Amino acid sequence: MPEPLHLLCLTGEVKIVDALEEAFSLAGLQSAVHLEVSESAADPDPEKLARADAVICGSFPRALRAQAPRLRWVQFWSAGVDGRLYPELFTDLAGGAGTVTIATAAGIHAASASEHVLSLMLAFARGLPQSFRAQQEKDWSARDAIGDAVFELEGKTVGIVGAGQIGQAIGLRCQAFGMRTVGTRRDPTRPTRGIDVLLSHLQYHDLILSSDLIVLALPLTPNTRMLFGEDEIEILRKGTYLFNIGRGGLLDEAWVAKALEKRWLAGAGLDVFTDEPLPPSSPFWTLPNCIVTPHTGGVTPRYWPRFAQLVTRQIVHLQNGEPLENQVDRDLGY
Repeated sequence: MPEPLHLLCLTGEVKIVDALEEAFSLAGLQSAVHLEVSESAADPDPEKLARADAVICGSFPRALRAQAPRLRWVQFWSAGVDGRLYPELFTDLAGGAGTVTIATAAGIHAASASEHVLSLMLAFARGLPQSFRAQQEKDWSARDAIGDAVFELEGKTVGIVGAGQIGQAIGLRCQAFGMRTVGTRRDPTRPTRGIDVLLSHLQYHDLILSSDLIVLALPLTPNTRMLFGEDEIEILRKGTYLFNIGRGGLLDEAWVAKALEKRWLAGAGLDVFTDEPLPPSSPFWTLPNCIVTPHTGGVTPRYWPRFAQLVTRQIVHLQNGEPLENQVDRDLGY
């Protein structure tokens, strides 16, 4: 019988550990996996690190890498890994011919993130920010002004920059509302759901020119940093709305704030920011045509059960000699 996989979870948070143990039990993997827990992600037990074949973590500090010579797989519990990758993380320190497989949790919050984007779109379409202000002021007379500002999502074109798992989930929901979807993807030949017109990422500006609403659903990499800024604002269609569910660094925030203030952008729904928590001095807090949500797009009570199911599938893939899901490309950074 093969030796169990030594899996080290770099948190002792009960809801995560319980979800993992339940998933392993349901899949009959108790004898195939030896799960250990570290209460400290920054300073785990050296003995546990030394015998770890795999690590579950939010980040794996460079200072710990040399203490885990058996490491074959690092499973992040986040979809994005910007700022958490370094060359040694991929290196097989045991002298094997292969490399360490790095994987993310991409896709497990596709439902919550896509519903979040739709809620922001609907809020603008139905004048909810104005209605909330009118409610606070007990002002029924705002009805006429709100009525002049509302619009229908049906028939609008939404441009989804980054037609990965979340982007496709957004596209499917937009299609259900009668919207036309245009998306970009690094490899437009890959099967993609929820996108009526799929473009290469090199055709990004074509997407902007054709869209009434633009959604950024990309990871943050050196190639996507400041993806949306002055050049993109200059070619916007009148009345365009912007939504960012990816990372704050995708935006040139100074230009986006200016575009909102000048009404070059009709509105923006922003869930992520370069600096988090968003500083009280940020203009986004008070711009009347901006909806700020505090990085809650991926929040769902089903997050950890879904993550545990992903880890379970990954273990089965390892047992069968199959590629893991959501592998990070060392050169692309996601």
